Amino acid sequence: MVEQLTENQRVRSPILRPGTTLSVLPRKMPNINFRQIFSLDYIFEKTPSSNSSYIYLAFLFGFLILLAVIAWIGYGRLKKKLPLWGKMQTRVFNIFFYIGLTGLILIFFRWQAISYLGSRFFLALLLLVFIIWGLYIIYFRLIILPKEMANFQTQKSFEKYLPRRQAGLPRKDKNERS
Repeated sequence: MVEQLTENQRVRSPILRPGTTLSVLPRKMPNINFRQIFSLDYIFEKTPSSNSSYIYLAFLFGFLILLAVIAWIGYGRLKKKLPLWGKMQTRVFNIFFYIGLTGLILIFFRWQAISYLGSRFFLALLLLVFIIWGLYIIYFRLIILPKEMANFQTQKSFEKYLPRRQAGLPRKDKNERS
């Protein structure tokens, strides 16, 4: 028999019915009771079962860390051409790396059945933080960065016409007379 997904007897599994055996499980997606998934008892359960397979979440959070490394390398190449891409590089790296690392830590807490820290609430909170942080990065990329790039290009074209400082000679101030 497959045990309940939770320790708390008041909270039943949203996926499996009590007494379900592995041979009876359908090969397709089971009917998920979304009312139960979003119920406060289910989300705020102190110590959810650690018997569940959370390997898929571990792979997801590991993939986010891999995306962080790929973003760091990809934006690093763009940064050589235009230094403003460095701002985007750090933002994208930070979201993927820190969300992935925090998620792996939360999965570890769940695996060790640590009360409160392994609860579903923190995974839901991590998802909310990821969404808000991602929306800010999209806002930065679509609104703020193009303005900064336009200012950078304007400044760069303006500096073409300024006299260059000769090596070894101090710059003269406007107030200083020759």
